[in-house]
Amino acid sequence: MEVKNHNFLKHENVRLVLKLISDHGPISRAEISKYMKMSATSASRIVALLSEKHLIEEVALDRQQVGRKANYFTLNKNGIYFIGVELDVFGLRIGLMNFDEEMIFKKTVALKEPLPELVIQQIKEEIMMIKKQFQLADNHILGLCVGLPGIIEPEEGIVEFSVQLQWKNYPLKEKIQEQLGIPVQVDNELKMKAISEYKLADDGVEHLAVIGFGSGVGSALISHNEINRGKSNFAGEIGHTIVDPNGTYCPCGNFGCLQTYIAEPFLLNEAAKVKNVATITELINEIEKGEVWAKNLVDKAIKYAAIAINNTVCSYNPDVVILSGSLIENHPYIQKELLKEYPSTIWNLAHGTFDVQITNSKDEGIILGAAIHMKNYFIDHIIL
Repeated sequence: MEVKNHNFLKHENVRLVLKLISDHGPISRAEISKYMKMSATSASRIVALLSEKHLIEEVALDRQQVGRKANYFTLNKNGIYFIGVELDVFGLRIGLMNFDEEMIFKKTVALKEPLPELVIQQIKEEIMMIKKQFQLADNHILGLCVGLPGIIEPEEGIVEFSVQLQWKNYPLKEKIQEQLGIPVQVDNELKMKAISEYKLADDGVEHLAVIGFGSGVGSALISHNEINRGKSNFAGEIGHTIVDPNGTYCPCGNFGCLQTYIAEPFLLNEAAKVKNVATITELINEIEKGEVWAKNLVDKAIKYAAIAINNTVCSYNPDVVILSGSLIENHPYIQKELLKEYPSTIWNLAHGTFDVQITNSKDEGIILGAAIHMKNYFIDHIIL
């Protein structure tokens, strides 16, 4: 038992020192020793171990010092990488992030086929091309995280249900790890988006909510740098809150879910009853032509999106609400009209308690958040 406790403490100290360097580097051994309240010998030993594993590197700093010159250490940002993947009906977006959380490469490709096995093969092919392009060895990439829409069991990485992809109870983490041989995490895409938005938020923001309006509707909350997951990781699934029990059928099995009044596929299905429009851009073009039916349809969606903002604020009480998703990011008309509409739906007592902003991370948000999530997982679980 004593040996087990010793090993745990050793592992925990290594993890905490690496996290300290990640958050506050460049930092000296003496500063590590002081911050961690450990002996200089212990700090030096851990720094040597992390250097040996190529996780940190020594850097030269031009600092005015009295006495012996200190050595400073920071993350080995050019030798360690993490991959973030966004998976949705539009296709794959893949990003390569270094240890210093800089996205150095990203790429978007269409899905060849939405079948899980073929998607995994496509992810593998894209990663092999990235490794070749950047001349990366196997030990340079320390993990991969996939963000996708749906209900995800994050520990085992099981896609319990994704309305958009029509996947159910699929062990995505296990299958990707079998193909790539590296640690893998799988999580909800908006939770990953929230991580990147929190990283980019102003200092002082403690409670940040993200709402996504696109192929579906959802939300996520980060509070004090922690994701609000709920018991089964589906906290924030506002798209499946019911607003009309006699409403449109949703693929989740219920009727009148909020997303059936807002999300792209449902808008296009409604539009098809009047005119065959293939994209939201074409639908907005109909509005610009003066077509009343198109304006009424989009206005209705905007009204429900405004309700979604109010409900999110009442549920989470955030400092900031970030609006994201293809409907917001790709269509200035919808963005502008929603920003005009939402104040009229907000509960009186909530007025003035929060800001509404358009996404800062844009199309990089999910892959950046996923890669950061994988980095944090690595620091928390992988280091020996």
